Amino acid sequence: MNTIKDEIYETRKKFFNDHAEKWRDMWYKDQTTGRYDKHIKDFERLFSLLPLKPGDCVLDVGCGTGILVPHILERITATGTLYELDFADKMIEANKILNKEDNIRFIISDVESTPLNDASCDVVICFSCFPHFHDKEKAVKTLSRILKKQGAFIVSHFESSEGINKHHESCHAVMHDHLPDKASMLVLLQAESLDVDYFIDEPGFYYISAKKVARPEHGEHD
Repeated sequence: MNTIKDEIYETRKKFFNDHAEKWRDMWYKDQTTGRYDKHIKDFERLFSLLPLKPGDCVLDVGCGTGILVPHILERITATGTLYELDFADKMIEANKILNKEDNIRFIISDVESTPLNDASCDVVICFSCFPHFHDKEKAVKTLSRILKKQGAFIVSHFESSEGINKHHESCHAVMHDHLPDKASMLVLLQAESLDVDYFIDEPGFYYISAKKVARPEHGEHD
């Protein structure tokens, strides 16, 4: 018997699959010019903050159709590896059509069940997806496991937390998907050895950067 939470999950997944084909047109296309550069300044700001370098292994969580792919590949170069992960198979299908570079690996999976090894990624990016995680605590635990020590964990949106939550409340399929307030986010991240070093929450831009740190084992002292 399905629970209400299961029904919410299926509704959310159907929504993203149903909109995959037109997702870029909906959110990233400048209707005046016809180019996919509506958020060009926002992307410039985001990638000026992201700690990406040649050779990095990067996990792009909730990647959708791959809007971040060219920006990430430009910085990690052909020597790096990019994992594109989404739970909506239609999003991954659209992503594969658009992005064919040899160093991309596509994964269809819930974030909570991400099938990557411990300490395998230098950077984990959650762009425009964190509110949609089915189990946020389990998701953060999984992503922290995948990060290398001193690796970077990023959550970002091109809107404030207030704006994101208001927008989601207006859409039935994602009306339950909220971005936690700052205090709750800090608790979520710190519980999994992710220390926040940068936090922005302002109209039009949201960004959290945290670093994976080693916690003392039980009984150890500084």
